[in-house]
Amino acid sequence: MEELIEQTITKQTWTPELKQVQEFYKCTFEQCDFQSAELLDLIFTNCEFKSCNLSNVSLKGTQLDHVVFNDCKMLGIHFNECNSFSFHVNFSNSVLDYSSFFERNIKKFQFDHCSLQHVDFERANLQQAVFRKANLLNARFIQSNLEGCDFRSSINIQLDPEANRMKKSKFGREQLSGLLLKYQLAID
Repeated sequence: MEELIEQTITKQTWTPELKQVQEFYKCTFEQCDFQSAELLDLIFTNCEFKSCNLSNVSLKGTQLDHVVFNDCKMLGIHFNECNSFSFHVNFSNSVLDYSSFFERNIKKFQFDHCSLQHVDFERANLQQAVFRKANLLNARFIQSNLEGCDFRSSINIQLDPEANRMKKSKFGREQLSGLLLKYQLAID
């Protein structure tokens, strides 16, 4: 198994050379374009992606252990297909629209200044996750564990409190209408 340790990869596509690597440890990826690449059964540990395009990548069987994504475009990624062992990621200033965290354990994760439009969080464990200035337009929360989540600065949240576990979740006044949407109330 070929490894890449403490390397910075800049402005690359998913090249044949990178395809030979199975494990990335403490690597930084900057301005890379891996759109639609098949990143299958790989291991990323303590890595950071900065200003990368990862839209529609396949992560089937891939392990993401303490991976940070900053300023990345990540449309349509099925994080639910990642290896569940040691799955820990954080996102900042990234676009994750149309991605899926279905049944994923993402307890205490950080979504900081992210677009999460049409993201599937169905049956995910999001306990104590923080959605700081996140756009949750049409994000799907069904049978999700949202206990202790912080949604106070997020926008466009719509979810059914009866269909999710929400004890001690935090919301601002501006989010209340999104929690009552199913009742079709007129709130001024």
